[in-house]
Amino acid sequence: MSVEINGQKIIVKNDILYLGSKNINHISQIKGLKKLTDLKSLILFNNNISSISDLDNLVLLEKLNLYGNKISKVSGLEKLVNLKILYLSDNNISNIEGLYTLKKLEKLSFEDNLLKKIRGLDNLTNLTFLNLFGNAISKIEGFNKLIRLKDLRIGANPIPKNILMQCGGLDNQGYALSPQRFVRYCQNP
Repeated sequence: MSVEINGQKIIVKNDILYLGSKNINHISQIKGLKKLTDLKSLILFNNNISSISDLDNLVLLEKLNLYGNKISKVSGLEKLVNLKILYLSDNNISNIEGLYTLKKLEKLSFEDNLLKKIRGLDNLTNLTFLNLFGNAISKIEGFNKLIRLKDLRIGANPIPKNILMQCGGLDNQGYALSPQRFVRYCQNP
């Protein structure tokens, strides 16, 4: 199987479609994508994509990488119920939304966006990895249902140091030393 983008034919290998840095402006530019109903991994990092669309047929997709695009709103993912990994880092996203159907999600990254609040994660009870590094988050909230969380990267946010220490602190790369303490902090405000 293959797709065509900007006149170039790209082969799908092992149910993985790699389209990183291909100057894609809209997902609809990818001719033949809708026919790839068995696709497991779609890599679209470092393009110029501003909205998530045209993915409804990819219901078996397990990994979606949209790192380094121009996305400002998370939508169009509702049918991707088998998604386990979602990378939305380095975009223009200000709200965590549109993820409520992604109950199988295990890894989620919103690094270097415009987030001010942590919300919209209640249905993501299978998350083991969450990256919120480099946003504008000032309050620890929204983690109370993330009982499987093992890795939390939340450094480089304007969260008061005393709150971070109360939650167990961070290492020098911004990872929580005890992610479950952040969860318990939200469970017992």
